[in-house]
This record gives sequence, structure tokens and C-alpha cells, in this order.
Amino acid sequence: MLIHHTGNKLCDDIDIANTKDVANFYSNLAGNFEGVVQYNKDNRDFEGADGTNITVDTLCNLMEEVGRVDPINRYAAVNTLMLTTYSEKCMDFSNKNMIDDLTKTDWNSSAAKGDLKDQPFTGFHLNFSIQQCVDIFGAKFNADLIQKGINKTNTNYGAYAMKPTKLVFPNGSIDPWHALSFTTTSADQHFTTIYIDDDTIVFLTISSLTDCLTLQLNLKKIGQLEQEWFRYAHCANMYPSTPADPPQLTESRKTINTLIGQWLTT
Repeated sequence: MLIHHTGNKLCDDIDIANTKDVANFYSNLAGNFEGVVQYNKDNRDFEGADGTNITVDTLCNLMEEVGRVDPINRYAAVNTLMLTTYSEKCMDFSNKNMIDDLTKTDWNSSAAKGDLKDQPFTGFHLNFSIQQCVDIFGAKFNADLIQKGINKTNTNYGAYAMKPTKLVFPNGSIDPWHALSFTTTSADQHFTTIYIDDDTIVFLTISSLTDCLTLQLNLKKIGQLEQEWFRYAHCANMYPSTPADPPQLTESRKTINTLIGQWLTT
């Protein structure tokens, strides 16, 4: 039923013997959740972005809906919601169509960063993403070349040993990209990290003039966060503020503004 033409509004019948199409289908289903998690409750309305009203809460409510006894029907409901939101008539799971669309567009991911996705479940693994690089750019863009590109990028920028100054890394625990960023620093790194995890905000600031200063603020007392589940997502600090912003987000913006002000005067 999961790959039924009607249940998930597929553009074509799927051949379960075509492992690439099946993997891409699973990847698309996961993608319905990935995008929502990444931009959870970010204030993107001013951009005219579609789907800003769809949050993690929205998807959780669908996946927990008592009226849909079969979990597969719940996945289908999420898929239908996303298709409707983005004015798509059906899900195109064709691996060939995807490769054609991505040709000459994802070189940076394949050759420089290697930020390819993996997950612990069956259906689509890291090899599926690596194979995309091969299919899009040619046989030489295999795992070995990707690793060399990653090594070159890390050497160029310093990887986790980098020592930039006048730099701040804001991250939220729900943002998948925080895994590639800095959430802590070492004693010889002179930059600031801001990491928001649920109801706690951690500022870790190190400068060339001071020792390590760690300030951890429990902000549960500011507002009733336990009544509304809000996790800091991707680039939330860069979007316009709203009266509904949780205190962690407000505090992170204040910290960033203060830092930039200090940098401009030194």
C-alpha cells in the first residue's frame, strides 16, 4: 500500500524491482518531513514562501491521527498535504527524472562539501546519494573523489580546528545543519557559538582578550515554553522577529547584534 499509485498520489506505477526508483520514493517521503523540520516555525511569511503554516506539530498531529488506523495512511496524508501545498498533482519518484533535473546543479555537494544524507533505516542509504553524484557528473565522482573533495575543503577552511575571529555560529538543536556547524569551541578558538536546545540557550564566547566564558541560562521562567513546543530551526535568527518569538530566539538575536556592534567599533 505504501507504494500504491493512488494512496500516495504517485505520477506513475512504481516497479519495486527498480531499486533506484524505490530508494528515491522513500527519500521523497522522508523529504516531506525534512523540509518542515529544517524551517520549523521560522518567520518566512514576508518572503511569500509556501507552507510556512506547516510545522513539526502539524505533521505530528497527522501521524498521530486516531482516525487513520494504518500508519501508512498517515504517511500518505502527509504526502498529500505537501503536494497540495506546493501545487503538485503527484509525486514524481523517477530516479531518472531526478538525475536529469540535478545535472550540473549539485556539483558543490558532490565535489566539495560531501554533505550527503544517510539514515539508519532501510530503503535509501548513503550509497544512494553517492550514486547520484556518479549518475549526474560521471563515474569519477565516486566515494573516493568525494572524500578527497571533503579533505580539500577541510584543509582549506580548517575544519573543526579553524580559528576565525569576529564570527558567530548560531545553531538550533532541531536544525539538521547544526551537525555540520560549531556548537562548542576549544580554548584556542576565538569565536562565539550560540546553541539553543529546547528551553535552554547556551552562549559560549571566547576572545583573544579573555578566557573561556560559558553562560547557560535556563529560560523556562520567561514565558510558558512548556505549553508550546518550539525548537529553534534553520536561520530563524535571520528572519524578522514577531511577538510570538520564544525568549531563546530573542536572546540569540540580542547577542548577535551586540557582537556585531562590538566588531564594528574595534
